[in-house]
Amino acid sequence: MAFPAILCVRLERFRGFESLTWHPAPGMNIILGGGNAGKSTLLEAIGLLLHPTNSYTLSDSDYWQREVEEEFCIEAVMQLPDSTGINRQSTVAWPWEWDGTDAVLPLLDGDESPRQPVYKIQVRGTADLELIHELVQPDGSTIHFSTALRRNIGLVRLAGDDKNDRDLRLIQGSGLDRLLADKGLRAKLGRKIALDSVEDELSPEAQAKLSELDTKFGERALPTELGLGFVGGAGLSINALVGLTAKKSAVVLPLSSWGSGTRRLAALAIADTLQDQTPITLVDELERGLEPYRQRRLVHSLRENAAQTLITTHSPAVLSTAAGSVLWYVDAKGAIGALPADKIATHQALDPETFLARLAVVAEGATETGFVKTLLSRFLPNWEDEGVHVTDAGGNDNVLKLLEAMTSGGLRFAGFADCEPASPSPTRWGTVKAHLGDLLLRWEQGCLEENILPLFKPEHFEQLVTDPEEVKRGMRLRSLADRLGMTGEVTTQTIQDEAGDQLMQLVIQAATGMVPVDIKDDKQKAKNWKGHATLWFKTVNGGHELAEKMFSLDIWPKVEPKLLPFINALKATIGYEERA
Repeated sequence: MAFPAILCVRLERFRGFESLTWHPAPGMNIILGGGNAGKSTLLEAIGLLLHPTNSYTLSDSDYWQREVEEEFCIEAVMQLPDSTGINRQSTVAWPWEWDGTDAVLPLLDGDESPRQPVYKIQVRGTADLELIHELVQPDGSTIHFSTALRRNIGLVRLAGDDKNDRDLRLIQGSGLDRLLADKGLRAKLGRKIALDSVEDELSPEAQAKLSELDTKFGERALPTELGLGFVGGAGLSINALVGLTAKKSAVVLPLSSWGSGTRRLAALAIADTLQDQTPITLVDELERGLEPYRQRRLVHSLRENAAQTLITTHSPAVLSTAAGSVLWYVDAKGAIGALPADKIATHQALDPETFLARLAVVAEGATETGFVKTLLSRFLPNWEDEGVHVTDAGGNDNVLKLLEAMTSGGLRFAGFADCEPASPSPTRWGTVKAHLGDLLLRWEQGCLEENILPLFKPEHFEQLVTDPEEVKRGMRLRSLADRLGMTGEVTTQTIQDEAGDQLMQLVIQAATGMVPVDIKDDKQKAKNWKGHATLWFKTVNGGHELAEKMFSLDIWPKVEPKLLPFINALKATIGYEERA
């Protein structure tokens, strides 16, 4: 079944966007970005374009740089099925055709198969602070984009405002109004309320004043027999006073007085109940007022709906649940880009905070993760409070995929990776390096341990083999003894005596889990030797230990030229200032 959907939306001079073009996908779209990047503005622009009434009031802050005389325009190319009433307008709305990226003129050659028909709609904010909704015809002319058609298209909007309860009241065009669709209710309410004599409830003194006013009206040939009743007026509707109520502890309360999370879920339930409609849904800050389990429930509910859904969020619970959705990132410059699902899907489920951080540092593995966190603690105290997040990519291939995805999406990020012999195309790494500069630290050869451990001296052996908790010391010595073919009692001295000049090379082999060619056929032995790495530094704690020993044993000056540019680039990216 066809349903309304936005294929392309353009903002020109609207609020903080001078110009923006976005192609939202069908289904669920999740918009990410830092504070004040424009995520909510993007949803509000679509909400303004499809606003079901003409009651919206503009201000100069709705215009780019508050230059009202330059006007603004919000335009969308939409798929509109016949059920919306698009073909029953008083003036014919002629369709365009969709070429995959934009609305184009229909093909005149009858031999070619027709492309998808679409419609171009827009709302303009004029220099007089007025809104003009229009349908743009293929010949460049425009016709009125009526409120009736906007209501038929349907828009469910869960705003970030805690006090928003629009869809829970009978405001014209609200979800409840569209659901009940009682066109005569306004008149019936008016007649019923008119029968109530409000003046009977007045105090005797107030009734005397009203009688005195009635006499004065008669003396001046004005209408008499005055009374008090509920009356409407411009911008005021009797229907707006009517809303959903529910019982709580035997007391009937308006639903608008319940918690913000309950109100939002109630508004969505109204939208789901609308018959024969699949409205476009806008959800600003989905997590607002909802516990993580209710956030996940709401995401599942939205995904069950075939309609197009546009969401902003800062919640890891939302991201980890929204598998299969399209993630978009709005950067500080007002540009929007998609994060390729095939490259981020696994990480989206495992560590969603990566895509919500102010600056994400993508480390290749567990060792790199612990190592980088220790560097940050040394040079950027309170780095977590600064919005920096370090994530374990889970391997060389994965770190490259994540870095490429973040490049295309526009996120602020950095990378810390190995140079493996079997790593993917150097061209791909070159592209990422060109984009990141010093924000990418990638060793010229080998992994972290192969670049740091050779800088230690044999006299550091005792400190290297002893972990902070002194739990792994014996196992580390045994891993070295196994590689030397030693049996019986093992001590640091016997290892040193047996290894001789090859001691530090032996430590590197054990710490990296190197498996010699001559034992690869012995699968069990090969597995055991590969597992030696986790006894040394192949864990997050191991990476932390290696970094701490680098500082305590005065190895830092030897690696400072390599690591310091990376650290300085991180500082510059987040605007970090040293604090006395």
